[in-house]
Amino acid sequence: MIAMKRLSFSKIMTYIKVSLPWYISVPVFSFSAMFPIMFGCDTYEDIGIMLDKCFSMLAVITFSNVWHIEVQQKTVEVYKLLPRRSRISDILRRIVVRFIFLTSMVCICFIGYSIKGVHVYDTQEVVAMCIHAFLSVEAVMILFGAISFFSANLSGNLGVGIGTGIAVWMILASSAASKLPIWFNFFSYGVSNEWFKGAVTAIIVGFVLFIAGTILTDKNH
Repeated sequence: MIAMKRLSFSKIMTYIKVSLPWYISVPVFSFSAMFPIMFGCDTYEDIGIMLDKCFSMLAVITFSNVWHIEVQQKTVEVYKLLPRRSRISDILRRIVVRFIFLTSMVCICFIGYSIKGVHVYDTQEVVAMCIHAFLSVEAVMILFGAISFFSANLSGNLGVGIGTGIAVWMILASSAASKLPIWFNFFSYGVSNEWFKGAVTAIIVGFVLFIAGTILTDKNH
């Protein structure tokens, strides 16, 4: 029984190492821990605005090699011996693992800022402000993570995936992007009361790109 538990634990740890390699998790954790120290924010709205930009960029790096790690480790041919359904299921689980990791980092940032002290006006509800800021960060995180994941799988090149994600980030985070229709203004939290429309679009587009990028793994390499 003990041996089976050890074997199960060993499999879990091995899976986590593949799903979330240290060269992704350690830098992301380090940056996340530093954000509350480096960037001062007076309100939860300020926190949401700042973390929108920070975690959307971290998502570009985090999700870029979900599949490409097999190329890096030269295990593509062996991996493709698995049934198609098993491969797709495995890739989707890796995406979920990295999403949960990034979400936990977002929570750490909110906790860090709360410990430092956040100003709340009498007319504001703390819980509502936190939820809105949190959802805004999660939405752009999904979008930009999906962009790099899809681009890397489409091109078969990790550099192209990351580069595309960064290029799109720079365009959409610029002041010129503020003129886009609200449904495509993904960084409108704290600027427009209708920011949630951009968040909805970001989540939908993100899911579509994650699914498309997963399907592409059958055709590349």
